[in-house]
Amino acid sequence: MMIENFIETSYPLFKIEGNSKQKTLYFKIGKKDIFPGQFYMLQHKSGQKPISVSYYDYDIIGFTIEDRGGCSNQMINSKPGDYFGLTGPLGTFFKIDAIKYPLLIGGGIGTAPIFFLANHLSKLNIQTDVFFGARSREFLDYTFEMKNKKNINLNIYTDDGSEGKKGFVTKDIDDHFEKEYDSLFMCGPEVMMKIVLDKVKHIIDNVQISMERYMKCGVGLCGTCVLDDIGLRVCTEGPVFDSKVIEISREFGVYHRDKNGIIKKL
Repeated sequence: MMIENFIETSYPLFKIEGNSKQKTLYFKIGKKDIFPGQFYMLQHKSGQKPISVSYYDYDIIGFTIEDRGGCSNQMINSKPGDYFGLTGPLGTFFKIDAIKYPLLIGGGIGTAPIFFLANHLSKLNIQTDVFFGARSREFLDYTFEMKNKKNINLNIYTDDGSEGKKGFVTKDIDDHFEKEYDSLFMCGPEVMMKIVLDKVKHIIDNVQISMERYMKCGVGLCGTCVLDDIGLRVCTEGPVFDSKVIEISREFGVYHRDKNGIIKKL
């Protein structure tokens, strides 16, 4: 990774869209090499958070942020013209060379990097099946534009049934494995991804997982996001991992560490 990626650059907020629960923040940052799965460390006022890229086109980058209180609340209540510090792009990205028929699954705020990936594949004219799940439609309304794209088959699930089918995104995923997918890309709650991985590991060989873990620095120094039993840092060796690497981790889908480093069961 080039050293300039570690230098925070300030940009004014260009545009903000969404609702009270979740918003997408857009910045004009110029032309850069940014790939689906990568993230930035966003700094605003006194807080800093790692946020996956959900949109990038020409010179405008977008970050979809859910209101989880504290720092994220300040970010989604900012106004155009407010300055943010952006450090990135950081981390690994989805490898899409030679894929022909991918399956994409996103849950919760994990839909953000998958949304970026789906739109990227659409531009390459690759037929893609996408499954998104969230608590309610408010957390997915930014993805609805994909319904009009001919090469994206969008399937939506909400816990409360306010959009698409009622239930978890894994509800009837088994019904679709008769299709000859050559790859699977996932991001979302680890419990959800572990359920899917256990179902497909003998069916789809190319499975790539984007991990969400608490991060302080984003550049591999603090060790907060490390997967304890395999010693890999989500911010540098990830956030996108080959499933064969993740499968050997005994903590995947079982526990993680909070901001104080305390183990919490998932």
